Amino acid sequence: MHIFNQGKYKSLHAQQAGELEHIRQQVLRDTEFRPTYHLAPETGLLNDPNGLVFDGEKYHIFYQWFPYGAMHGMKHWKHLITRDFQHFQEAAPLIPDELFESHGCYSGGALLWQDHIVAFYTGNTRNAENQRIPHQNIAIFTKDGKLLEKRCLLNQAPAGYTEHVRDPKPFVTKEGKIRFVLGAQRENLSGTALIYEMTDLNSTPQLLGELNLSDFDNGHVFMWECPDLLQVQNQDLFIWSPQGKIRESYAFQNNYHATYALGKYQDLHFLAQHVEELDYGFDFYAPQSIQGAEGIYYAWVGLPDLTYPTDEYQWHSMLSLPRQFSIKQGKLYQRPIAQVYAQCLPAKQYQIEGKQQIAHLDQSYLQFNAENQPFTLCFFANEAGQLLILHYQAGILTLDRTHTKQTALMQQFGEQRHCVLGELNKVEIFFDRSIVEIFLNDGEKVMTSRFFIPERENALDSSRPLCVSVAELKPIIFTG
Repeated sequence: MHIFNQGKYKSLHAQQAGELEHIRQQVLRDTEFRPTYHLAPETGLLNDPNGLVFDGEKYHIFYQWFPYGAMHGMKHWKHLITRDFQHFQEAAPLIPDELFESHGCYSGGALLWQDHIVAFYTGNTRNAENQRIPHQNIAIFTKDGKLLEKRCLLNQAPAGYTEHVRDPKPFVTKEGKIRFVLGAQRENLSGTALIYEMTDLNSTPQLLGELNLSDFDNGHVFMWECPDLLQVQNQDLFIWSPQGKIRESYAFQNNYHATYALGKYQDLHFLAQHVEELDYGFDFYAPQSIQGAEGIYYAWVGLPDLTYPTDEYQWHSMLSLPRQFSIKQGKLYQRPIAQVYAQCLPAKQYQIEGKQQIAHLDQSYLQFNAENQPFTLCFFANEAGQLLILHYQAGILTLDRTHTKQTALMQQFGEQRHCVLGELNKVEIFFDRSIVEIFLNDGEKVMTSRFFIPERENALDSSRPLCVSVAELKPIIFTG
């Protein structure tokens, strides 16, 4: 075992007595923005969900984690286990302590193989000249969450590609072989994904080639991150996070994006029938499906290179609600899993016209029928005039956080996000103190965003009469 402690490249093995508890006390000073029913880090920075797998009884949830502050330092994998998505138990984390992960454990996926959880991940390393050398590694866990071993599968990027080769997501073929899809950057600085194959865990992965994806404009895209191949309702689905896509008025509005292709995957070719973004909000990236869980997935509610007001409390970002994919009319739909709705307390009905106080609004689930008519909703006004606005007019839903607390980097990428719809009827909104997840028309479109309104009033102001159902959600619970 190696104890890495070089500036921000500091592993948990190098922590000093009481160090994380001191940081935890800073986190606890945040009494306004910490979520209650979303997964957030006890200390430090959370980003990509990783190693998501169902072992037949329990769900293993890993996520990227830098424990020591709200910055992208040495990446660990936090490890949680749950049966019901409300009660979570900590298990053995992935701590960088081998030379093939000397500068952190980057993203990857997992599968169930011979009754063990096998996590595939990228080891971030740097040589004496500070050149990055990616390693593709595995870590083997028991179903109870105990780490058994770690080892390196590939110790360099393949010829023709840069140092940016990462995020292996494994799956098992019909023939019983292991394959993994890997995000990559070609030497001409364009993004792609690679497919590797192994006969078993003891064999050397063989590069089969690039994933050939039709009907996606890859112009200006310099990297594909977090690729994921899976099936939903017997159709093939490819999810990935392209970096460098040109921003548009009503699509690809963020600096980086999460995208899906629905179609047919065969012999390294993915014939796309429909390509679209997964989410139209401000903060959504690096989605990953849970292996063996019928289209359930998590995403990072955040984006690379962003800061948030909670950074001053030494915590950063959270995971989305667990969602489940379905397919309707040749497009992907997504809604929170049934267990999320089961966490709702009995709902109350409100006839909203003008401004009305609603207890626990910032920890609640709202539902109403817009009847495809215009509306403007204002949430959480405070004395400083800060509020969150949701506006619908002529087939465009706009989420506006102009009048909320923002960092300079948040403002740099714009203060409104738009979602185009043929019509708008059912609206579902989940608030959890500093996050909002909005599901439209039973999951036809989704908008996920952070927002920050200090000393807020739990009030809703509507421009027209609306019948709104509101239910508070139970907090998630961490056990032993």
